[in-house]
Formats: sequence, structure tokens, C-alpha cells
Amino acid sequence: MIENNHEGIFKLMLELVSVPSISATPGEIKMARMIYGKLEELPYFKNHPDYLKLLPINNDPLERQVVFALVKAGPSVKKTIILTGHYDVVAVEGYGALKEYAFDPVEYTRRLSKEKLPEDAAKDLESGNYIFGRGVSDMKCGLAIEMALLAEAAQNPCKLSANLAFLAVPDEENNSTGMRGAVSHLMELEKELGLDYIAAINCEPSGPGAPDDDHRYIFTGTVGKIMPFFYFVGKETHVGDYFNGLNATLMASYLNIALEARPDFIDFKGSEVFSPPTCLKLKDLRDAYSVTLPERAVAYYNLLTVSKSPAQILESMKRAAAEAFSMAVDHLRKTAASYSKKSGQDIGISWQTKVITYGELEEKVCRNFPGNMSEHVKHYIASLPESLDERDKAISLVGELLKYYPDKAPMIIVGFLPPYYPHRGNLGRTEEEKNVMKAVDKVIEEARQSYGIEMKVVEYFAGITDLSYFGFQGKAEELKALSDNMPGWREIYDIPLNELAKLDIPVLNLGPSGKDDHKYTERLELSYSLNITPRLLKFAVESLAKS
Repeated sequence: MIENNHEGIFKLMLELVSVPSISATPGEIKMARMIYGKLEELPYFKNHPDYLKLLPINNDPLERQVVFALVKAGPSVKKTIILTGHYDVVAVEGYGALKEYAFDPVEYTRRLSKEKLPEDAAKDLESGNYIFGRGVSDMKCGLAIEMALLAEAAQNPCKLSANLAFLAVPDEENNSTGMRGAVSHLMELEKELGLDYIAAINCEPSGPGAPDDDHRYIFTGTVGKIMPFFYFVGKETHVGDYFNGLNATLMASYLNIALEARPDFIDFKGSEVFSPPTCLKLKDLRDAYSVTLPERAVAYYNLLTVSKSPAQILESMKRAAAEAFSMAVDHLRKTAASYSKKSGQDIGISWQTKVITYGELEEKVCRNFPGNMSEHVKHYIASLPESLDERDKAISLVGELLKYYPDKAPMIIVGFLPPYYPHRGNLGRTEEEKNVMKAVDKVIEEARQSYGIEMKVVEYFAGITDLSYFGFQGKAEELKALSDNMPGWREIYDIPLNELAKLDIPVLNLGPSGKDDHKYTERLELSYSLNITPRLLKFAVESLAKS
């Protein structure tokens, strides 16, 4: 049985952590079955087996599943609160010689006492109030807390005036395949079971904002993430005939200058300002050494959003690309002028700035393609090595289409790569959003009165979370710029855009306290996470149910 108390949650967390459910591995399948099995033992689900489901993720090569469970407050009750979280974790290579103990938190924590740790981690270990291990913080403690609350609700379903649903998904740490696959299921279950989703609560961990910060945090939204890419087409030539060509890496270098950490590309909302754009990969596209100028290069960037749509971002990225191309040409003109003086040769630079979107490339190729381009693209993608990730597959497809593009002049192609996370905040526009904010105010007061804890409201959770997929806050047509300009849309990566545009579920993140997620010093603060977080989550659910 699952018990909603300190000991019960701790025991369940250790059981969940013991399964090495690393993203994109068979461990995720085992994890889903364990969660399902633990819930299946509850008397409520023995009596209501139709309310506990393992839902398939369409077109997932690993055949992973989403776990869905529902405790109904009554036959006619529609109001439904979703408790959600991910059951995958990141890899453990950073654990070094202690890697084999990463999923045994008690033993791993004991062995760390003999290791030299960073000062903050060493202090926490010595306190005895922390346990270390992969997944203890991100986010199997949160899952255990949610499952314990669901189990308690299942003992007396009528006590709540709202249904309580539980949604556990794989792959959040990679491409959010699980939550993207769950969107359609949520829409279908809403109709099938007569539900009305009034809120979704995640239990992602959060730690102190700074070493001297004593506040705890509750989040009413999540930041968005989009990945613009730039495919540089230069002009190949022998290095001895330099000015007859155009080095694609030169354009890429200037693009990085034009975009990396540029403050005018930072998105913000009120006093919340987020990280600037940063390059996640920049490389030429040659497979072997050659004494010719690199003709192709690619770069892609991490961009966080809280207000900008894909269409707006595409336009700003086109401007950045044009600026980079122009800077590269100016650079060559200056160097050519200097070279001309020294060599006595008359060197001219005639390159003209050209920037197109991936959608424009695809449209032009489609008009001139000698056959069925759609089928060609499908076959090409299927022929790519399985070891390539989604981004590399998309980039490879751009190169394939360029074979059929009639204009061979240098240019920069701009588009998007997976994954995409829409930003989601509480805009206070609907009754459901207003009720969530009222519940937040009550939680803050409860934390102060009952536990002497000061909580702060933050509008956007700065880490990427699956809460992004509980509805798109914009017009459906604003997503067209994304789908039209992502190579291999539907074949390599997909989001059910119609369903996403229809969903509008207010979100909340109220989680345990952890530190150093994704590091070998990942750890969970025990007292707050096991004693107070569960009670605050229960209080939040009860407040929302009464709204």
C-alpha cells in the first residue's frame, strides 16, 4: 500500500529511484510498468480498472507508455485536477567510480561521505538532511508525493469535490515525447470520461534562488524554448584560390557574433528576465579533411520565450542571418582590398546577401522536383542511421533538398529544430486561471501560518518542463511558422498542434526542494520535501477543488 506520510513517500521514492529509467532506454518501459503496478494494487483501481491506463505513444520506436489514473469524486463530477510529472532521468556517466550506486540513494549517500565534494554539497551531506542519487530530486520524489496523494484520495473519493487525475510521462529530459503524445490522450479522455480539466500541477523540484535565500517557491507558469537553426551555404574553392569562394564557417562565425548572448533577443515579462540566446552547436558539414573551403555549415541556438511567437522569432532570426551575411561580406571586402594592395591583383567581392526560410526552400524544391517529393522525403528520412538524433536528421534533410534547389548562390537558410516548448503563464483571463491564483494565495498563507515558511510566487519556471504542453497561449495560426519551417515535420518530430491550440489548462508547479539536478551531487532536502511539500500540495488540491 502507498501511504501519504513521510515514511510512505520516502519508501516509494526509493522504489522509483531503483529503476534506472534513463531517457530513451528500456528503463523507461520498466518504470511505467512499476508505476502502473503500484497503483494497480490500490483497492480503488481493483474496483475501477477502467480508470487506470497505460496509454501508448504513437509512432514511438521504443514503444513507451504514459501512465494515467483517475479518482472520481462522484459519477456526475466533471471538475478535474491533474497531477503530472516525468519518470525519466538523465544518464549517470558523471558519477564516475560510484556509478553503480547512483540508483541506490541510501548506499550512494553513505559512500559519498568518503569523497571530496564541492563545499555546498559537503555541507548538505554533513547535515544529514539530504539524500543523494540520480532522480531523488528530478523528479521521483515529486512523483512519489503525487502518487501518495492520489492513493489517499482513492480511500475516500467523495471527500474531494473534484476528480483527481495522475499523468506520468517518459522522455521529459530529451524531447518530451511522452507529454507530446499525452496531449491527444488528454483530449480523448476528457470526452470519454466526462472531465473538465481545471488545473494541472507539476512537482518539479526547486531549490533556493541564492545561497542566502530562505524563501520557497511556487510557479504559475513555465518558460518556453525554441531552437532556430541556420544552414550556411558558401562557395567551395581551393584554399590557394581563396577569394573565388566563400567559407561557410565565416558566415557562421559572424552569426554567432550577431546572436550569441545578444540582449535584444532576450525575452522578458515584467521583472522576470531570462537567459540570452546561446549556440548549442556550430560545425561545418564535411566528413573528411580537405584543402578546400568548407561549403556548408550549420548552427543552432537555444532561445527561451515568455511572450514571442514562432512567427516573431523567425522574422528576428532572418534579420540576424542577414546581418551576419552582410558582416561576412564586409569582412571579405576589407581583406580583399588589403590583399589587392600587397599582391597587385585586382580582387573583387561580389557576394550578395541572401536569406531564405526552410519553408521557402521546401516550396521552391517542391515546384521543381522530378517526382513525388513527399515520398522522397519519407524514404530519405527512413534511410538515415538510427543513431542520428532528431536535430541531425533534420539538418541532413536540408542538405538533401538543396540538391534540387536551382539557385546555387551562397545563402543562409533559417528554420527551427526540435524540440519546441510553448511558454505558458497565468494571464488571469479565464475563471480557471483566476481560481488557480486564489489557490496560490491560500497556499502561501497556509505555509506562513502553519509552517513559518515564506513562499514567493514566480510566474515562469525557468527550467524547461512538460507544463508547456497544457495549451498554447496564442492563435493556432501562429504555430504555422513552426511547422512550415521545421525540416521533417511529422516524419522526424511532431506536436498535435490542433489539440494543443484547443487545450487551455492553467498550470502550477509546487515541488520538493532539491539541488544540483543532472549532476553527480543531485540531492533532495528531506525535511521540507517529505513533511511540508506533501501537505502544501494537498492543501492546493483541496483549495482548487472548492473553487
